[in-house]
Amino acid sequence: MRARPQLRDLMARYGVWLALCLTLAVGVVAVPNFASSANADAVLRQAAVLGVVALGQTFVVLTGGIDLSVGMLMGLVTVLGNGLMAGNEGMIVPVVLLALVLGATTGLLNGLGVVVARVDPLIVTLAMLSILQGMIFIYTDRTVGSAADAFRQLAYGSVGPVPAPAILLGTLAVASWVILARTPLGRYIHAVGSDRPNARRAGIPTGRIVIAAYVICSLLAAVAGLLLAARLGSGYTGAGAGFELSSIVAVVLGRTALSGGRGGVAGTMAGVFLLAIIANMLNLLGVSPFTQRIINGLIIIAAVAIYTSRRRDP
Repeated sequence: MRARPQLRDLMARYGVWLALCLTLAVGVVAVPNFASSANADAVLRQAAVLGVVALGQTFVVLTGGIDLSVGMLMGLVTVLGNGLMAGNEGMIVPVVLLALVLGATTGLLNGLGVVVARVDPLIVTLAMLSILQGMIFIYTDRTVGSAADAFRQLAYGSVGPVPAPAILLGTLAVASWVILARTPLGRYIHAVGSDRPNARRAGIPTGRIVIAAYVICSLLAAVAGLLLAARLGSGYTGAGAGFELSSIVAVVLGRTALSGGRGGVAGTMAGVFLLAIIANMLNLLGVSPFTQRIINGLIIIAAVAIYTSRRRDP
């Protein structure tokens, strides 16, 4: 009788890793060119953008919040970055600094809205999404600018056989893991997400912790926007659309609870690569973008269903 609960617990803990392994196996066996080194390189490059923004989303979700503004922040960074750069290598540093300032400011405003104004995170970040989208279209209503060749190496360069975006993602993933697992800030983030009133009574500055999580999330979204700008090479107004949902799905698939307090970086990375590999397989099989949207929607439903079933578990 105990076998079923133990199996269910194992599936809850390692289900995303099992799904990732099974997906890889199906790809190797059934999808032409999936196992080639060139395709592995492509998957790593494609996964990096989603991976970086999903890392940031993990911080916020662990506090029991959510950030729907990350996609539009990425889009604004892409449009402004390539628009201002216009192929000029001398603008790379100013553009990077501007992106980080935009990210920090966006996260600070989101955090203040949640903590000081006490508005639901869904509403605050949805409003921020609208503000950022408005800023994009105030700046331009068409594709603008171009990335400098040196800046594009962020997306297309390599260090030996390893793609530069994969190195960036790996570095940020390790740094995020260290923060969440080995620092007081990480412990406080988990405590706030698990039980905010008790965390407050224990002397944890819950408001500042929540604000810090939103700032980190938006900073990482800005970095993802820079990576996207380098990848696209121009300022496309719809560049960041969809990343807010995809990042949340990756986090939930990785077993971070939407209610907060449970989860972490390793699961998020598994969720990211699961989504990236599925998208890659669909592209190699020639599945139309419209059908891929349907499949992505089904994955979102499945992720929410998985989360709901976890909450019902005793």
